[in-house]
Amino acid sequence: MKVIGYTKPVVAHPGEIVECMVSTTCPRYTASLIRLSRGSGPIAVEGFAQPVVLEGRSQPYPHGSYMRADLSRWPAWGGEATVQCWFYPTLLGAPQCLFSLVAQDCAIEVVLIGENAVLRHVGPGGLVTDLVSTALSIDPDCWYFIAARLNARAGHVGIVMTRSTGPGHPPRQPEAISADVPPWEFSLPEQVLVAASGARGRVAEHFNGKIDSPRLFDRCLTDRQIEALSGGADPREVNGLVASWCFEPVTNSLSGRVRDVGPLRADAELVNLPTLGVTGRNWTGRSVSFAEATEEYRAAHFYDDDLIDCGWSVDLGFRVPDNLASGVYGIKLEAEGATDVVPFIVSSGNATGASAPLALLLPTFSYLAYANEHAAWCNPLAAGPELDRLMAAVNDADRYIADNRLNSAYDRHTDGSGTCISSWLRPVLTFRPGYQMPIVEGPHQLSEDLELLGWLDAEKIDYEVITDDDLHRLGLSALARFRAVVTGSHPEYWSPDMLQGLDDYLQTGGRLAYLGGNGFYWVTVCPPGRTDIVEVRRGFVGTRSWESAPGEEYHAFTGERGGLWRLRGWPPQRLTGVGMTAQGFDGSLPYRWHITADNDVAGFIAAGIDTSRPLGDAGSVLGGAAGFEIDRLDVSLGTPRQAVLVARADGFSDGYQGVVEDVRISDSLQGGTVSTLVRSDVVFFPTPSGGAVFSVGSIAWCGSLGVNGGDNDVARVTRNVLVRFGDPSPFVAPDLASDPRQ
Repeated sequence: MKVIGYTKPVVAHPGEIVECMVSTTCPRYTASLIRLSRGSGPIAVEGFAQPVVLEGRSQPYPHGSYMRADLSRWPAWGGEATVQCWFYPTLLGAPQCLFSLVAQDCAIEVVLIGENAVLRHVGPGGLVTDLVSTALSIDPDCWYFIAARLNARAGHVGIVMTRSTGPGHPPRQPEAISADVPPWEFSLPEQVLVAASGARGRVAEHFNGKIDSPRLFDRCLTDRQIEALSGGADPREVNGLVASWCFEPVTNSLSGRVRDVGPLRADAELVNLPTLGVTGRNWTGRSVSFAEATEEYRAAHFYDDDLIDCGWSVDLGFRVPDNLASGVYGIKLEAEGATDVVPFIVSSGNATGASAPLALLLPTFSYLAYANEHAAWCNPLAAGPELDRLMAAVNDADRYIADNRLNSAYDRHTDGSGTCISSWLRPVLTFRPGYQMPIVEGPHQLSEDLELLGWLDAEKIDYEVITDDDLHRLGLSALARFRAVVTGSHPEYWSPDMLQGLDDYLQTGGRLAYLGGNGFYWVTVCPPGRTDIVEVRRGFVGTRSWESAPGEEYHAFTGERGGLWRLRGWPPQRLTGVGMTAQGFDGSLPYRWHITADNDVAGFIAAGIDTSRPLGDAGSVLGGAAGFEIDRLDVSLGTPRQAVLVARADGFSDGYQGVVEDVRISDSLQGGTVSTLVRSDVVFFPTPSGGAVFSVGSIAWCGSLGVNGGDNDVARVTRNVLVRFGDPSPFVAPDLASDPRQ
């Protein structure tokens, strides 16, 4: 990748400023603004003469989360200190720093090196001197208490460490190692870093694991004092306390600040958002919610590959014109034959008053959850020829993602833990026009939704673009001015506010065309007032690439339970009539019609179509309209009784497996050749309030719209629905006694 960039924000509204951050290995690059929807090609905006040639620079990826606090107000520094915490390493090997007390040109640090803890001095010029190390061997996935004490002027140092025996049990007798070293002058520490080294003027040696209750004292504590602290004594009852930092979920997650409950009140900064709301050293398992057992959730899980904000310098920016049509745009970067198109969305979500009859709701929370996903090919389920096919589809951009540790909410951290936070504040290469997902060798998320946008433009259907961000912020008011709402191809990740807003819309007569599959599936949250970061706790059920650790199912940003909406009483069938039932990657199928144009309720969908022919036998996603991830109707899960089965695709291979949430007892009968649940259903139903819902139950549907230049039955069905949904005349719900389904 010779040139790469990202924008801030990704979702912009007229009048707002869009900034672009660029990194390149080339001395110069060219930037221009282009349309990715409503036609294509360059556009002009005030203050951005195009194309513009800019000086290039390489900007780094500052991976790794840590805590940093200012100690410059530390009074009466006498050259003595004790640092203390509980730690739970999840990956041992390379040096990892627990504490770094950083002075002008040197530092005192507690570092894990292999299976040992070392107290070291980093002097001028980066000279490292190991002062003392432990004899207690450290194992991963265990809690340890450690205290390191230092008297620089007396030349006395030591480490006290013990392994936890679990909550409710007395700790093992601490093991103490001391040493006498030549005295030296150690300046007042200017700052302390937890979970990373701050020596040599750079942040490095990030810790992988949990840290609970880091504390700082202004003297060398006695063995008895340290033993009391290891047993859970209140640090405020130990003489010499300077600072005691408390990792509190919600509060710390939202502000990025860590409260110091010690006398110094040196509140700390969290860099790159370590995961909070995780079980601490005294977790008993009696409660799995940090809201109920606050004292048992005082830990943070740090990772060396956390990256919430690249913090790159801005290279160019412009104001979105007030008259610019909503849609998807891109900043085209070109350098020495290489090109990167960095998309951003102009949304009409803040507008009021008159509008187009249709709103296209782009699933930006799902784009963000999948941002830079590489789990499907880095940890593939395939084997043999299927694996060869998959790896052949992996391109340079995919490998750049993996090589630069740009994780999605599907990927795992270096230590094997699931990544539950994803951010727009970095390059996202899966969010690109033309992106091909290796596992399906076809478009996914934005690249497939651009096929939908291109088809809408070609059909001259009047629409406006809004996003998940708008629905999350505004609820019903984001949708109320539109006669109908159309989804993208894969609206999987939904926040509580989004679901409530859509439900309110349908209850008041709105129309929904759900043109995708596996939608409305995972509970998703973000910090109040922000939509550039999402958090997903996956729980223990659902089609998932990782699952939450025990006791860590609740979101740190909001305190509410994660997992499937189905387990929160909101199965997708309740809103859309269909819900996730299976996934597969070996091919898509066409549908068989279950209605004709003379159907009293849904006949308009089939108008002008020969229903004796297959529906959707070609497409850009696995070769058909029904595939990849598919949904079914199910009255027991909330499909309305008046829902009409319009079409169905079944007969999938055993490469399609039913979702695990439907499996109560393993019986090897979940494959497409044997399970009646492995099917894709197209449904329609009018609502009691005069609205209606049309759902296609397949991610692949939108990939069939452009087949044969748009001259195909999937396109005809979609146009029939959108034209009728744009018509103001109300839908009439049938008499339920007649039950027109099937």
